Amino acid sequence: MDQQENLRVLAVDDEEGMREGIKRILKKKGYSVDTAEDGESAIDLLNTNGYHLAFIDLKMPGIDGFKVTEYINEKFSGRIVVVIVSALATVEAAVEVTRHGAFDFLVKPFTPTDLLQVTERAVKQCQLLQEREKYLSELNSERNLSRQLINAMQEGLIVLNIRAKPVLMNPKAEFFLEKRFTNAVELTDLFQDPKIIEATEQIIASSPEELKTRMFRIEQKGTMLQIRIDTLIRGKETGGAIIIINDVTEDWKAEQDKNRFVSMVAHELKSPIAAIINYINVIETGLFDNQPEKIHELLNRCKVRGEALLELIRDLLYINKREAGKVEKSIEALDLKEVLKEQLEFYKVQAESKKISVIFGAEDGPYMVKADRSDLDRIFMNLISNGIKYNREGGTLSVDLKREGGIVVVSVADSGIGMSQEDIGNLFQEFFRVRNRKTSGISGTGLGLATVKRVLSEYNGRIEVQSEPDSGSTFTVYFPSDDTKHLRQE
Repeated sequence: MDQQENLRVLAVDDEEGMREGIKRILKKKGYSVDTAEDGESAIDLLNTNGYHLAFIDLKMPGIDGFKVTEYINEKFSGRIVVVIVSALATVEAAVEVTRHGAFDFLVKPFTPTDLLQVTERAVKQCQLLQEREKYLSELNSERNLSRQLINAMQEGLIVLNIRAKPVLMNPKAEFFLEKRFTNAVELTDLFQDPKIIEATEQIIASSPEELKTRMFRIEQKGTMLQIRIDTLIRGKETGGAIIIINDVTEDWKAEQDKNRFVSMVAHELKSPIAAIINYINVIETGLFDNQPEKIHELLNRCKVRGEALLELIRDLLYINKREAGKVEKSIEALDLKEVLKEQLEFYKVQAESKKISVIFGAEDGPYMVKADRSDLDRIFMNLISNGIKYNREGGTLSVDLKREGGIVVVSVADSGIGMSQEDIGNLFQEFFRVRNRKTSGISGTGLGLATVKRVLSEYNGRIEVQSEPDSGSTFTVYFPSDDTKHLRQE
């Protein structure tokens, strides 16, 4: 630091000759010097200008040097170095001025050399104070940055001291645990699980060499939280514990869905395979060796069960490929009216076998949508085939196509067995099938409607159901037309 250019000095003395002498000597060395004749004037200048060094006469009328020094230390927090100027050359006087916050003591009368020596020492002290101020400012900035980073974390963070007392808790932890951090908060206020409390205390009591980590999961109002507890090391000693909280609800739900899916698949595979094996075992007993028609009946049952298994496996493979993004799509402009006509023609024989009258209604003109053709087939073939399978003998199946603004609406209505409101609530779950005496002879995988809803959602479409037991069912599909970009999923 260039001492002369960067240091401002204030000389305070009721003797004009003394203060002007200090000013003259220091200005020759290049210092910027102001003067004040009493304590009141000095305080005014201190509040107006920024000073680094002040020479203050101890004995002045009005506000004396002690009071000015105390004011400087209180107002400027030690950023100004004070040198007391006095004729009292005693040890007691030096101790007293130091107690009041002065850095050094200059005895009157003094020579220019004495003044410059004291000034040199004071300048070094100014440098130390400036470096300290810079360090504290940088430290404060780092602390603020650390606090910002901690507060911005998506994980909850709790720091415990050696007594297992929470000393820091970021906003995310407060959100997860629904607790506000205060100095009165205890670990038992944050966690009720005794296993977490015990594990935390064990980690704090352990040595740094052990570096234990414990993991827990707690469910809280439908949210699954993962709790990780680690040792906090200070120097070479255990200083407490750090608790990290993560929201793992999505992974938890996915794991539950996976387990439920595997369980349902196993159940759906078990029944038909067991039936096939039983039929084969009956045939192998030779009980019907002289009744070929009975053997053919059992083999036909095996075939029906096997075809159902094959259909289930195809649906599972399709769902797996779709979830993995491996289903290739060719999006093109298609006339939904023509798509439905082709599908109704495909199911014509199946409908005639049950004497079901099929009615197709649509206004003139094309009904253009942008979609993959196989996706449209999967949606409406499921609905049409169900409308035939769950219909009554001699019933009707109505397929209507219309527009509602920028939406193409397709309704598939049957006159079949219908279903309850409870069944409707579960209808689009994987493997769900309406099970009663009227559906006992109807085959199916329980994946069709779940797939329909999933495929529709990819096009921002939706499906609604209206049904009552013994009064038929109506499935209504809302599909964005070619000129509509979005349809909010309800």
